[in-house]
Amino acid sequence: MKEDILEQIVDDYLNLKGYFTMANVRFMPAKDADGHDPQQDSVPSDIDIVGINPRIAGPSRVVAVSCKSWQDGFWPKWEIEKIKSNGSHAGRERWRSYRELARDKWAVAFKDKIEAITGQREFEYWTVCLFVGASEREHIPLWTQDPEFRNRLTPHLHIKTLHDLFRDIYVSLGTTPAGSEVGRLIQVMKAAKIRVEP
Repeated sequence: MKEDILEQIVDDYLNLKGYFTMANVRFMPAKDADGHDPQQDSVPSDIDIVGINPRIAGPSRVVAVSCKSWQDGFWPKWEIEKIKSNGSHAGRERWRSYRELARDKWAVAFKDKIEAITGQREFEYWTVCLFVGASEREHIPLWTQDPEFRNRLTPHLHIKTLHDLFRDIYVSLGTTPAGSEVGRLIQVMKAAKIRVEP
């Protein structure tokens, strides 16, 4: 079951692109994992959406999505600084929102789970957010090209906004009724001459 509207939109988007999807896939480090801490590692985390497209080869065949539906948007530079300095926000260590990117044992557990359910260890990892602040867009490569994240989890890191998803659907849909609620909504928007700007 998808827990929020952004997860529902991502699920619909991937379905329109030919992906079979699973939501809220749980994972956690094995008890014999290097550095396992029973107090820190006994509560599972989850992958918001996992998509697999059997018609695609390579890393794009599998997409693992982390949805960040914070209404104040996503700020890559600030997030990285908090993660790497073990900083906190609202009383919680920030790295905990990005366990698979920030900690080796969680990254291994994440990759093990992806391989167990898709048969493939190579995948794309999407951070999907409502928006990236205009002043922060130049900092997107700090996130997608971060050497620690890439070495720890996957070199195929992407940030996608709600606008990116809507625009991609908008330009790809014709008049044949779409097979998803989001697709139908965007078709109605097109018919009503409501544009999704580039």
